[in-house]
Amino acid sequence: MQLAKKTVALALALAAITAAPVGAQYASRDKYVTLDIVERTLESVVDYLRQESGANIEIIDTDKDVLSTAVIRSMNVSDIRWDVALEIAAEKVGAVVERRKNGVIYVTKPAPFTYKTTQDEDIRSIISSIAAVSGENIIVAPEVMGKLSVHFNGVPWRDALEVVAKTRGYTVVEERGGVLRVVDPLLLQDQLITHSYQLRYLRPKSNYVPVIKSEFIQGNAEAPKGKANEHFTVLPALSKALSTAGALDYIETQNVIIVRDTQQAHQQIEEILATLDVEPMQVFCDVKFVSTSNGDLLNLGVDYGDTGPVVTMSGGQIPITFPFDPGSGGWEDLIIANNSGKGPWYSSDTSLGPNFNNGATFIPDTIYGALSFTDVTAALRLLQRDTSTEVIQAPKLIALDGREATIFVGETIRYAEAKSEQGQAGGLQLSVAEASNSPVEVGFQLLIKPHIVPGSDQIEMEVIPKETSLSGTGNSPLAPPGFDVFTLGASGLEGSIALPRTRSSTIVTTMMLDNGQTAVIGGLTTDSEVETETRVPGLSAIPLLGELFKYREHNVQKQSLMVFLTPTIVRSKDDQERLLQSELQRRRAKLKDEIEALTGVQPAAEEGQ
Repeated sequence: MQLAKKTVALALALAAITAAPVGAQYASRDKYVTLDIVERTLESVVDYLRQESGANIEIIDTDKDVLSTAVIRSMNVSDIRWDVALEIAAEKVGAVVERRKNGVIYVTKPAPFTYKTTQDEDIRSIISSIAAVSGENIIVAPEVMGKLSVHFNGVPWRDALEVVAKTRGYTVVEERGGVLRVVDPLLLQDQLITHSYQLRYLRPKSNYVPVIKSEFIQGNAEAPKGKANEHFTVLPALSKALSTAGALDYIETQNVIIVRDTQQAHQQIEEILATLDVEPMQVFCDVKFVSTSNGDLLNLGVDYGDTGPVVTMSGGQIPITFPFDPGSGGWEDLIIANNSGKGPWYSSDTSLGPNFNNGATFIPDTIYGALSFTDVTAALRLLQRDTSTEVIQAPKLIALDGREATIFVGETIRYAEAKSEQGQAGGLQLSVAEASNSPVEVGFQLLIKPHIVPGSDQIEMEVIPKETSLSGTGNSPLAPPGFDVFTLGASGLEGSIALPRTRSSTIVTTMMLDNGQTAVIGGLTTDSEVETETRVPGLSAIPLLGELFKYREHNVQKQSLMVFLTPTIVRSKDDQERLLQSELQRRRAKLKDEIEALTGVQPAAEEGQ
């Protein structure tokens, strides 16, 4: 009945795992891609990168050039960021990538600007020539003046405009509708613009603070005090980009920043947020903590115990009548007391014969020496015992890039301590209370802090695995497994108490690993070999027979500790889905093996497997 219930439970678990839904497809903005293409249009490449990155990418065609149908002859890049791949693809067809407002990315092919002056020329005239080539709406402020000598040969017109303006100390501001203004930055302070910026991933510290209990962390994190403006470090960084007339406000409930400043300041803030407010990556850590213990014990010979053979002398009671023979009618019968109780010896024993006067005769006993072997114990021991244990901890933990995370699997054990005090009457008084170091935690703890190297698949890992177990040898009802019993007190006020003995293994390391690489982060092997031989002096030297008076014990203990670590970068929900399906596949295989072992019938394969 129990077997049937367990089989049904395993079958239901297998069905539940098989029916687990597949997560929706999601593209990370920090997606890494690999492209190996030949004769593909720019539009097809942009569609692929748009799908993988989730970014808003638009191809801007001009009247003279159609970028959508431009063909990329060949492109072979491996494991690079999608935005870098986009710039390479655009460069293949002579286009450029422009990041506009609200995160929109344009792929365009600006008109090349070629211009050469023979002498200094008015800046307004040069800007007018750039506007004629580009066909864009460019406004030059009245205060813009001065002369320049330039030489451009096929330079994108927007780059030429920026260089010309900066050379004379001016700036180019993009207004609504794509209108460009060339103005003096000092005058922009009188033309303040208000924009709001919705933060996606940047947030102030929460009032909820996770407490990570570990001896390797100094201090505990405290909940932030005061307003978000006082501890949200992003706000002071953005404030440094404001002009003297600018202002910044933060709406905590909506996680929105409102900035009133010049257009130039807004451009700087947009660039800063584009770098900081990105989806953080995660690291999935698969750790296997393997602890093995092997014990080989060999006992051979005759064991006489701790004291060896013991020969004792003891007295045995042997009743005698020598030199007399009472009851035989001899002269000695005359001195034995009669029934009236007269005489030195008295006895009521009639076993000595009919002529024995049984008045009250007492026959003294004589004690002779005797050899007693009752205390000699010898055991013939011929035993070989091999003990092998293996403890495998396999915690799996996922952590944000640059954030510490920990997991503890085990139990908390409380224990007491005894105190002895002298009472008022002078005697000792024993008291028992919970120990100051109680409770003790036994189990496995893993503390990690990953750092993903930007632009690569390398991970710098700070890893601290710790395993603690009870190692006491108590075997009495007072001492649970792993505890030792101690006796304390005196003068009839003795007491016993059980205290835990712990054994721990800890590794503290920082290492550099590749994505998906498995490494051994620690290994410790301890060998202990003890050989004991016990002999009976004299008797053990007798040839052949002397082996009966020898005892040998050979004890070998081996303990090994190995820790394996496999970190995997999780950049998107696609990566999370792959990890989930891999774990489900492993568990399905394990459940199938258990069902087959219990029933002897191999479960039917699911569809699609």
